[in-house]
Amino acid sequence: MDESIEDWHAILFHMKISTHFDDHEFITGWLNVTKRLFKFIFLSQTSSNHRTLFVRLFVEILNCASDYDLLFEIYSWLQVDNLDDILFLNNFLGEFCDTIPDTLHETKYNLCLCVIQTSIQLIAHGFDPTSTFQRLNSLLILCPCASDVLLLCCSRILSLCSSKFVLKTIDFCLNVVEKYGCHKIIAQSVIASILQWNHTKLIYDDKMTMILSTFNSNLAISRVCAKNHKLFPFLSSDSFLITSYSLIKLCPEFNNKQFISKWLSEINLTSDLLDDTLFNLYLAGLYLSKICDRFQQQIVLKLLNKQYLLPLISYALDLEISHYGRFDLMKVIPTAACLPENISLVISFIKRLENSNDEALNKLSIDMYYDLWITEVRCYRFLLYCLSKDKPGWQWNVVKSYTIRKMVKSNPNSDLVSVLKQMLGFYIKHSMYLPLKFTLESLVDLCLAEYMNPESLLKVIDKTILDIHHPSVIPSYCNLLMVLCNQTTENEKRSEFFKKLWSLVLHTNDSTVKCALKSLSNTDLEIMPLNVLPKTFQSYPKVVTQLEDSEKLDLFNGPIPGECWIKFLQNINKSFINEAQMMLSVWLGRELEKNVIIRVQSDHEPKHLKHLSDHSIARGLMSFIVPKRKQMLDVDEDTKVTCLAVINGADKPMYPFDWGFLEKYMTEGPNSKLWKESVILIAKQSTKSTSAFRLLYKCYDHHSNLDTNQIKLLVTTLYKVSNIIFHDLQKKFVTDVINGILNNIHETYSNSNLDVDLLCHFLSEFKQILQSPQTNMENVHFVCNILQNIWCTINLENKEILYAFLGCCIAMPTEILKNLRPYPVQESMLSKFVILCCAQNFISSNTSFDSLNECIQACNQFSKNYKFLYDTAIEVFKLKMFIPYHHEFIANFMIYLTSFTKKTNTLTNDLLDVLCSIFINLIVTLSGYGSVSFTNNKKLNCSVFPVALATYSKNTSQSSRIIEWLKTMISISSLPEEYSKLFYCCLAAFKNDKCLLVWTNRKKIILH
Repeated sequence: MDESIEDWHAILFHMKISTHFDDHEFITGWLNVTKRLFKFIFLSQTSSNHRTLFVRLFVEILNCASDYDLLFEIYSWLQVDNLDDILFLNNFLGEFCDTIPDTLHETKYNLCLCVIQTSIQLIAHGFDPTSTFQRLNSLLILCPCASDVLLLCCSRILSLCSSKFVLKTIDFCLNVVEKYGCHKIIAQSVIASILQWNHTKLIYDDKMTMILSTFNSNLAISRVCAKNHKLFPFLSSDSFLITSYSLIKLCPEFNNKQFISKWLSEINLTSDLLDDTLFNLYLAGLYLSKICDRFQQQIVLKLLNKQYLLPLISYALDLEISHYGRFDLMKVIPTAACLPENISLVISFIKRLENSNDEALNKLSIDMYYDLWITEVRCYRFLLYCLSKDKPGWQWNVVKSYTIRKMVKSNPNSDLVSVLKQMLGFYIKHSMYLPLKFTLESLVDLCLAEYMNPESLLKVIDKTILDIHHPSVIPSYCNLLMVLCNQTTENEKRSEFFKKLWSLVLHTNDSTVKCALKSLSNTDLEIMPLNVLPKTFQSYPKVVTQLEDSEKLDLFNGPIPGECWIKFLQNINKSFINEAQMMLSVWLGRELEKNVIIRVQSDHEPKHLKHLSDHSIARGLMSFIVPKRKQMLDVDEDTKVTCLAVINGADKPMYPFDWGFLEKYMTEGPNSKLWKESVILIAKQSTKSTSAFRLLYKCYDHHSNLDTNQIKLLVTTLYKVSNIIFHDLQKKFVTDVINGILNNIHETYSNSNLDVDLLCHFLSEFKQILQSPQTNMENVHFVCNILQNIWCTINLENKEILYAFLGCCIAMPTEILKNLRPYPVQESMLSKFVILCCAQNFISSNTSFDSLNECIQACNQFSKNYKFLYDTAIEVFKLKMFIPYHHEFIANFMIYLTSFTKKTNTLTNDLLDVLCSIFINLIVTLSGYGSVSFTNNKKLNCSVFPVALATYSKNTSQSSRIIEWLKTMISISSLPEEYSKLFYCCLAAFKNDKCLLVWTNRKKIILH
């Protein structure tokens, strides 16, 4: 057919005389014969005037045959940006609006959705919407249930149409709400779109008030239609309409708090939705409808596109404060400044809050200026100006001091010094201790970063603060002395600061002592002379009395001997022994880091550390720990325990040393005070010391006397030595602890956090053991036996344990994994069987889909509905540990579906339904539409799945592969019609894809 209008008239004439409307059977057959010709005509690139000639005949044939699938199929393929096609489509739909019987309510509903969509495109091209609104009004009389979709689409119209049609569109929306009502979220979405439009084009205040009052009234309630509507498959392939439609379907469920939390957590998986204008208006409506709790509101704001925030903020400043007293929307004011054109408006908003008399509002200005500075570096001066103000409010000053604390942490600079000095004086004068605490911390950090002289700050504090031992002051005071000790280069001055800090260790105030010890741990021990140590802690060789004065001076000005730390531990107040021990552990850790620790043969491990220098902490500790011939006093034994704890606290490989002397304490077990610390030391040193490794198995006895952290250490050590066959004591330890945990959980019917945490730690280490190529196979079998026992016992309600166990499945040998799920399965184990089947399939889909089929058969065997199967598969599939297997699994699943469909009589086989449903659910989840729940809902399958598949193919760059797969599936003769239609819808979702266009042009056919 060419451009000659005569040829078109001739074809139309022959078609008319060949059509017999009085014979229904003939018309049905005639439609099947002519449908490809009609599709060719309507979808051709010929002028809309030519194509319109055939519309009346087409309408008459469809009305006579009462078959409207072809109408919606043609509609779906004409949804393009071509104005000529849009004009043709508008006339095409108009003919049907006038002729489809009112009794065909569902068809009218679908037609209404098509008209709505086409109207948006016409208005976007600058057409006057008056006639369109009249047509929609007449349709709504017959189908009021389409009002929600219509109003949501009107939100879109407002962002597209020219200013002269805005008021007309708003009036139309008001009329629809007054006549038919709408869902609360939809009403607020329209408000959001009006606010968005009005951000740049002014509507009179009176008009805005009337609009807001109408949409916020009780009229905004959906008029529920008694009819059930099915969305036509070809119609549903349109991604814009489908988003609207699916969201409407979700509306009733938004009263369910659990549902909305799940929906919000999943919705941000897809950028396609979050970039969509309509969806952002919907999110804005969801926020403004206030049906979410506070936490959910925050999530909505994070998801909301930044360009929609500013008009909502204007609305918030005018209405939220006075009516609701909620500030969560206002807190994102600085975020709106991501768009440069908004910055001046944002600053003016913040100034309104800054000048407010209400402290609750006033304090928000500091937070906002800070966030604005993070967003836009040019706004730093506004923040600094705000912080330089002195105000009496307690909350305001807490926020102010905390904000400047964050600034110092992220961007210390000299500008902050004068502000902080001013704040320090103000808080001392007004006894504001919490702001004072933050301010002192900030000042010390500036000293540490060398933007301020620490000595001058010390003088200010000593002069102005009467009680330096106040809990808000002493931590910063000690840290300031620490900075002075580390930064001062003059020996005499530095010694004075060290003495001052050490003197605080002897103070009567408990918090002073603890802070001083903590600050000392951050000083450099190598520059700390012996003479700064309080005499009660000093220890030196007896020969010191024989030294000359100059030699004594050198001794006291030199490094602190290691043996002093024994006296320090013996004489420190026992209330602070833990802090003292931690300080020494830090220093010992630094000493060990500076030395390369190498493993030596056991017969070369020394029994002492006299080859180290006198001031080595390790030498001082070990010379005291190693047993002497004389009988130890109890006090000595207590100190030895602390010395071992210092070594363990350093958490570093020790110097080569023969740890054989610890065997005595290991043999005595819990009866020995030194047993527990010896166990920890051997476990930590066993991978670097042969003598410690030889004693390792003894650590696993008496495990009931160990706490959770010590048990975790022993399990982690097992992984590190798993290349050697586990000792019987080690196996007994694992078995007993696991059984104890499982019994606790089983007996109490509640999962203790400690038990769950410990079991998950075991499972994590088991996974490491199974994954390590060095692990001895006997150990692998032992671990797998333990895992089988856990799997038979654990309660599936505890997701933390379940997910940790599934993590082990990845590392388990395939044969062992199969043994964990014997088939046929008992009904009581069905859930566990299905979970393991799913897990195994995701891991090994490139080998076989047998486990998936067994899973389906097991559900059939016990008449378990397939929703249980879909939900379980999706839950397992979404776990982080299975993410690496997703794409390979989907690719293999597609191949499997093709071969299964070809070799099976699918017309009578329900298994295809199950397999396709699993596939659809997985694709929808991966593409980010998983929050749209549609299991066993065919109309939502047809609406969501095509868009989801197109999104998935785009995200994974697999368009050509997926299109080829769809074409293959459609070509299979035994494929049921519903799946053929579904896959056609999927192709329609790819209609602008180059791969598909090449194929259709090459074949010179139109898909049907």
